[in-house]
Amino acid sequence: MKTLLLPAVALASAVAAWGDSRRGPGDAVPAPLVREVSSRAEEHGIPPAEALAPLREAVGLGVPVELVAEKVLEGLSKGIPPARISAVARDLTGRLAVADEVLRQARGAGLAPAPDRQAALLDLGAALGSGIGRPELDSLLTAARGSRGGSTDSVVSGALIMGELARRDVSRSDAMTLGAAIARQGPRPPGELGALFDAWRAEGGKDPRAFVSEAARRVENGRKLESMVDAFGESPDRVVSDRGAKTDPDGSGVAGNDVGKRGADHDLGPAERADAARGAVPGVDDAVRGRGNARGKTK
Repeated sequence: MKTLLLPAVALASAVAAWGDSRRGPGDAVPAPLVREVSSRAEEHGIPPAEALAPLREAVGLGVPVELVAEKVLEGLSKGIPPARISAVARDLTGRLAVADEVLRQARGAGLAPAPDRQAALLDLGAALGSGIGRPELDSLLTAARGSRGGSTDSVVSGALIMGELARRDVSRSDAMTLGAAIARQGPRPPGELGALFDAWRAEGGKDPRAFVSEAARRVENGRKLESMVDAFGESPDRVVSDRGAKTDPDGSGVAGNDVGKRGADHDLGPAERADAARGAVPGVDDAVRGRGNARGKTK
């Protein structure tokens, strides 16, 4: 799937917001990168200065120049026209600048930092490339700040999963329901929700709101997700409702856990109990476990 380019206005805004404040007289592209990119550009008949321009912009914006250099080198190796390489590299730079600002805001808000900052930048960049906007990222930050389970990693996870759903034509407003729940309660494994959504759709699911609402309710309650796909066609929306979880039971605005004293099997339907097919029909668990790479990468 092609990564969406940020609109020119958005990229210009990112450059304006970060360029002047981040540049310094000593800023420069590291010499090894200059040599590598210049050499590769000359091999393809491209002026080195043209290939290096996006890297210098990345340095000026204070984003990891190595990530932008990788994109430039990839384009050169594939014989992509120089103008297209520059456009893609500059788009990546703009998205990384926005992602960097989000991580700084998260730190300023007192959220626990992401263990791998560079991976977090790439994940946020991927979410932005999937159409998730700055307003949604700000909403995820707000959700995380208001919860004990919130962290920078949970914000990144919520954004990444919203991006996965956006690529599956789920509206941003619908995806926000689930993204906010993840931002509040903690990160989810990359690819988990995307695979589960695909399994739900393969079973005939039509209304994404039914899927994201149930998934968000389960996330808020710390409930398992694998059993929520109705593979037997017993519900019109192909979603199994977890009767052991209630939404907003105390009027706090956050879903609560209604498991009760008898434990996790209390008030669950037969297909959801641990002694019935281990919580899911054959095939659904496999789909959810097929999560792919450990991290989503900007394409």
